[in-house]
Amino acid sequence: MNEFLVVEAGERAPQRLRRKALDLADDALAKLDGMAAGDQKALHDVRRRLKELRAMAALLGQPDVEFFRDAGRTLSPYRDAKAAVEAFDRLRERFATEWTPRQFSKIRKALQQRVAANVEARIAEDLRAALLAERGQIAAWPVDAMKRDDLWRAITRSYRRARRSMRTARQEKTAEQLHEWRKHAKIHWYHAQFFADVNMAKLEPHTDSLRKLSRALGDHHDLVIVDELCRNTQPAFGSARYVTLFRRFIANKLSELEVDAESIGRDLFATRARNWEVRIRLTTNPADVRVRIAPNASTAAAPSRGSSASRPRA
Repeated sequence: MNEFLVVEAGERAPQRLRRKALDLADDALAKLDGMAAGDQKALHDVRRRLKELRAMAALLGQPDVEFFRDAGRTLSPYRDAKAAVEAFDRLRERFATEWTPRQFSKIRKALQQRVAANVEARIAEDLRAALLAERGQIAAWPVDAMKRDDLWRAITRSYRRARRSMRTARQEKTAEQLHEWRKHAKIHWYHAQFFADVNMAKLEPHTDSLRKLSRALGDHHDLVIVDELCRNTQPAFGSARYVTLFRRFIANKLSELEVDAESIGRDLFATRARNWEVRIRLTTNPADVRVRIAPNASTAAAPSRGSSASRPRA
């Protein structure tokens, strides 16, 4: 079944997703002035819209993915500085019974001093000009000929990448690989939300688990930023003994977050990508599934295409 349901006002799903991409671009443009004036929520919203647009371009098979990735990177230093302070506050809350009220206040003060009052006007204006030009490209995205299977292949691909990056992160257990897992999981999370927006699939429990995973991996990444600052610029945060004691608390919390993320991921990505796709499509619309026989299955012994006995390999 390759036909799309009409989603809204005569639009098919790919057209509705393209219009959503335009809405995301417009929202990012509307928040640029606030971002430039130092509004931290506006900065967060602009970065989120850029990530969503990157995920949308990948879902719709458009070549604009790198633009949105690079645009987001220009804002990363501003976001990371604020995130480091927030990570400190979460750490203080976690170990409230073990810290005195003013313990490590020198470290928080040093982190706070790194937060810029506002994004440079030049960066905001360059981003505005680039986004306005890119908006015209989005409006021309050629999605009218897309079929249902095109979108299913895209979301299954993002699931597979997130699953593989989880496996690598669990094997290597490095901050870099955990961050890679976070990026792929977040793209898949956005894809799942977009699917729900156009009634392509019922994914509420799946998206809820992805949100929890993204939060755990995001908190881990933010603490890694703090830890790297303490390690690389230790004199700015206090004596070596003082900073070493603080980093022990970071190490403990990082371990907790890794356990949480692995637990969520183990359930979330327990199924191979192809089997996950079949299960979700069956749940949403059984008529939308075309079962494939595994490549190494014997064609002589294989059930017919319509047989209920035909199943993908586990």
